[in-house]
Amino acid sequence: MTSSLFPLVPLGSGARKAAALVAGLAVTAAASGCATKQCTEMGCVNSFSILTGTADKSWPAGEYTLELTVDGDAVSCAYRWTNTPQPGGGGVFVQCSPTVMVSVNPVTTCTETRDSDSVSQSCTPVPGQFTQGIAIHGTPARVDVVARRDGAVLGERSFTPEYKTSYPNGEGCPPACRGDAQRWELP
Repeated sequence: MTSSLFPLVPLGSGARKAAALVAGLAVTAAASGCATKQCTEMGCVNSFSILTGTADKSWPAGEYTLELTVDGDAVSCAYRWTNTPQPGGGGVFVQCSPTVMVSVNPVTTCTETRDSDSVSQSCTPVPGQFTQGIAIHGTPARVDVVARRDGAVLGERSFTPEYKTSYPNGEGCPPACRGDAQRWELP
């Protein structure tokens, strides 16, 4: 049995044509899914990161120097660490070059709290525990690092990043960013 919209509602011929057009559009929209993609506008940058720490997570006081070679370009960076976090618990941040930044930050323990429809997180620094981060903007193919404390070599290592692509605004929404992060344990 076939039913029609027209016998249910008494309409004039112009109204019938309009109703038929609206019904046709509704069927077309339903058939095509009528889904419009909504993308957020979060940004991101291509990057390679090295998280450096010691086995016991201490970061002894001293004069630190990092000698990096990023795809053949030499970058040197130096900072003094007193083994004391900055007021508010923050660490040290050093801009080594336009594309390389080093930071020393406290290790934190975080607690997540959930209730019916929200999630919150609270993080507390662990006394005496720190990590050094090396952030490199871009997608270098090779990074060589020599780390020194008070002139003595702590370690040397070469890194070959393995980038993964992420979409912070959802799959198929720009931008697409490439990144990798690796760990390096020093004595």
